[in-house]
Amino acid sequence: MMEDRIRQQWEALGTDDPYWAVLSDPTKQHGGWDKDEFFRTGGKEIDLILSKSASLGVNLGSELALDYGCGVGRLSRALATRFQRVVGVDISDTMLTEAKAANTRFSNVQFVRNDGKALPDIANRSVDFIYSNIVLQHSPKEVQQSLIKEFCRVLRPGGVLVFQTPSSQNLTTIKGALHFLLGNRILNIGRTLKYGKTRVMEMHTLPKKDVLKTLNGEGMQVLNVERYDTAGRAFISYIYYVTTT
Repeated sequence: MMEDRIRQQWEALGTDDPYWAVLSDPTKQHGGWDKDEFFRTGGKEIDLILSKSASLGVNLGSELALDYGCGVGRLSRALATRFQRVVGVDISDTMLTEAKAANTRFSNVQFVRNDGKALPDIANRSVDFIYSNIVLQHSPKEVQQSLIKEFCRVLRPGGVLVFQTPSSQNLTTIKGALHFLLGNRILNIGRTLKYGKTRVMEMHTLPKKDVLKTLNGEGMQVLNVERYDTAGRAFISYIYYVTTT
């Protein structure tokens, strides 16, 4: 099953080089990330996202935040200084093991594994703030849509959901054109040859029109959509700021 393949990829990445797998700077491979520097990037990112959310006129609660695709807790740690409780969710046991070891001093963070498709441990309408960046893109379109619906289910009235995903390949780039023409199955062969079998990351798109259709179907209010190319130049990505209606 595709879901099993994705999980296996992230278990391998979490075992081999978890920090690089979260932030894939080519200069930081093989343990090259300084951990203090790595976690500082999370603080800066959360500051920017919360500032943007505030500028959209939302009075955000501070009880519970959800970091979806938390990896080693880069963003969970930053959220822990701004919310009473944080739940970091990830598909990979190896990532979560490192997250727990790296964030022991943050007692208000709970790390939870899920199946990559749903949030069964999160109650309806219970989360003030949900954030997911450079995560959904590693799951197939149908799984992304399922997760977006789950985000909508658990978002508290007046809460804010912020997430990024690529809408399409950027056909003006070589990598984008190859992804469009070849797809993940064939590209995984090349990724394995180039990076090794423990460093394969699949990339999947979800067109903006489908994201908006899904959100509208869940009765959500889209506050803002803007280009946010954190998936790299090979993809045209957007970030979505959403609240309940």
